[in-house]
Amino acid sequence: MSSVRIALLSDDRLFCDGVASILRSDDSFDVIVYDNLASLESSGPLARAAVLLIDSRLEGAMALAGSVRLASASMLIAAPNDAAWCREALCAGASGVLPKNTGAGALLSAVRAVVDGSVWAPRRVMASCIKHLVTMASVNRHGDARPVDQLSRREREIFLQAATGLANKELASQFAIGEATVKAHLTRIFQKLGVRGRAELAAVYHG
Repeated sequence: MSSVRIALLSDDRLFCDGVASILRSDDSFDVIVYDNLASLESSGPLARAAVLLIDSRLEGAMALAGSVRLASASMLIAAPNDAAWCREALCAGASGVLPKNTGAGALLSAVRAVVDGSVWAPRRVMASCIKHLVTMASVNRHGDARPVDQLSRREREIFLQAATGLANKELASQFAIGEATVKAHLTRIFQKLGVRGRAELAAVYHG
């Protein structure tokens, strides 16, 4: 089985050592630690990670979470125990948020979920995020045509399944297509609906 590249960005070496040690307990993870953004950016496309874990204490961490040039997905770790902050991080493009009191088992589960294309956050954060985004979607709609009307038939099918929680691997299996094709469909869906991640996708669905 091929390894899954996980990048970890933090200038706290002791913190990095602990997180990397936990991740390396999963033999399928190839963990690379970066202590600054420059070294990550200079690693080049061949080193592109499936998931980038960003120490939320870094300056500009939330902005980095939405940068698709750095990794296929991103997670903010050691995050504040603040639902509003976590909600903002998901809206900024993060695929996962892990508060600083997260244990080793939850870290591994979260990374595996994000690798599979899901969104990970504490349940109360997801509930707050969806409630907020549904409210905003309702306020902004003003009787306009439904955003999903812009989607093709296949995009609409994938949208409905993704918004209800199916991961990329499950979508690929259900529609008998490759995961790369699923990602391409989701990219177009996000663009057409004007959303930045699965949390906002769920808001459009529930709204």
